[in-house]
Amino acid sequence: MQHFERAVAEMAEQKPQSEQANLQWYVIQTFTGWEKRVKTAIEHLTEIEGLAHKVERVLVPLKKMLEAKGGKQREVYRNVMPGYVFIRMEADNHLFDLIQKIQGVSMFLGPEGHPTPLSEAEINNVFDAIRERPDRQQVIVKFRVGDQIRVIGGPFEGIIGTVEHVDEDKGRLKVSVNILGRATSLELDVSQVEDAVQ
Repeated sequence: MQHFERAVAEMAEQKPQSEQANLQWYVIQTFTGWEKRVKTAIEHLTEIEGLAHKVERVLVPLKKMLEAKGGKQREVYRNVMPGYVFIRMEADNHLFDLIQKIQGVSMFLGPEGHPTPLSEAEINNVFDAIRERPDRQQVIVKFRVGDQIRVIGGPFEGIIGTVEHVDEDKGRLKVSVNILGRATSLELDVSQVEDAVQ
């Protein structure tokens, strides 16, 4: 897992290189949940077909996030663009056709499925989306407005409430609870609550 984390960190810090004009970024649409399998299949296929020199990089855009579970936070990697794999490669019709036939691949993005390279600005947006920012660690918030939650930390531990507002950027919830017969709003961190229906 440590090797995987290091690879993701390096991937997020790299900027696409534009020195090699014959290499461009393309987008492959995949079945959702098949992104890693498609990436592995592309790498394997290009190796056995002797075409690895035409592919510089295959990218599944993963981002390190914090997930709150059982009152604790742990680091996880989440795909920020489910259903898509990015590939930096030479434009080669034979290779496009081979990749198109891989199980889990829907198509290359472009007019009528014709592979169209991304602009530098477009691929830079992808890299910006996965770049780690220590000052803004994103928290995964699985709760939605109307969900019933149980407070598992702090002075209101054990109280059940209803989510009124979700602040995904800060990883906080505004929750309506009943205290001494009176409806009260609390602002809680996602690590302080769990799903009431378990």
